[in-house]
Amino acid sequence: MLGKGAMGVVYKAVDPHIERPVAIKTVRKDLLDSDLAEQFMGRFRNEARAAGRLHHPNIVGIYEYGEDDKVAYIAMEYVDGTGLREFLNRSARFELPQIVAIMTQLLHALEFAHGRGVVHRDIKPANLILTPAGALKVADFGIARIDTSSLTMTGLVMGTPSYMSPEQCQGKPSDHRSDIFSAGVVFYELLTGRKPFEGSVETIPYQICHAEPTPPSQLSTLVLPPSIDGLIAAALGKDPAQRFQNAHAFNVALRHAAGPSGIEAGAAEATVVNLADVPLQPAGPATWDDTVLTTVERQLARIVGPMARILVRQTAPQAHDVQELYALLATSIEDPERRRRFVAEPAIAEASGPHGAPGTRPGTRAGRSGSHARAATAATVRTPRPLDQAFVDQAAARLAVYLGPIAKVLVRKAAQRTTSADEFVYLVAEHVGTQERAAFLREMGYDAP
Repeated sequence: MLGKGAMGVVYKAVDPHIERPVAIKTVRKDLLDSDLAEQFMGRFRNEARAAGRLHHPNIVGIYEYGEDDKVAYIAMEYVDGTGLREFLNRSARFELPQIVAIMTQLLHALEFAHGRGVVHRDIKPANLILTPAGALKVADFGIARIDTSSLTMTGLVMGTPSYMSPEQCQGKPSDHRSDIFSAGVVFYELLTGRKPFEGSVETIPYQICHAEPTPPSQLSTLVLPPSIDGLIAAALGKDPAQRFQNAHAFNVALRHAAGPSGIEAGAAEATVVNLADVPLQPAGPATWDDTVLTTVERQLARIVGPMARILVRQTAPQAHDVQELYALLATSIEDPERRRRFVAEPAIAEASGPHGAPGTRPGTRAGRSGSHARAATAATVRTPRPLDQAFVDQAAARLAVYLGPIAKVLVRKAAQRTTSADEFVYLVAEHVGTQERAAFLREMGYDAP
């Protein structure tokens, strides 16, 4: 398991026919709210259709889509990388040539997608993955617009507030120039370490539509060429006609503004970002903005009332990502059905990438020695008990809530490795994401390590 979202799980798997690793993104239909099911599944299918027609080195490839009565899935390219959001959360200090390399790859991807009638509509750091070799991959085409058809009707706002264009904020028709605006926001954040439009969820749309951001030259610690401020202004034009009219024009202007090094980087087929040279602050609790916290508060307030604001503000410093925040807050909800519905709320797009939770490197997993150590610790505080079939069946049923149908296979394999119920339950818990593991162990009658 690579990561878990509100509605499903992403697995790393192997295609046995051509022996390549893949990521399988799943959605459990039984967890979907009946009022949202049609829209959510429409987004999921749209992601497969949109990205499926785009074969480009800077776009995550889609291999297959399928569904049955219970589960829908997308088999896609497995990317061993880290979301740009994680780099920014850890105060990564990119040099100007590295920023040009990142933006050049992003604009190449957008130029290719736009040329084939696909507008992403949700460009942001969480949807941009950087591999260890420095290649950028654009992911998550869930709300993309394909050709002249639209997944959503005019008047319905979709996207992530801080990165939306003015026309998106106002619910007006949008085209490929909305992606240009969002790319400009990403560029601004790479240069300055902050978003051009910040504040509460209510004030951000107003700023996007009416306020001019502080020029990056006044905020950046980098020595920026004089033309960078004008470049940002052109990308963030309030009227689409004021912006770069396509990604190619943005890319050419960027390379010339950055000087000879930028032109050289933009011309290279395989741009190298040299991530090993990027200084990072130690990983710590997530830096929360009001947009995310306000959304969570509103969802929780429907269940616990005015106490939601206090609970969210007290809990947020303890969480490293949105999924962990939801899991921690869910412990304050007594009713099991309400707790399940809260955890199954639509995921906040800002906080989750396509291949795993923020801050989690795809493919990484705690060593098995850790599970044995925790099992040994558990055995010292409880009377050892033998493993029986009833306990195995109970674990399979509870694990299925977190992992879906694959739970039976994982439980069966764990049961073959030990005769101790204590060791068994911790072996099984290794398959559950960090933010969900404590809840699973409590449900099985064990303390979280």
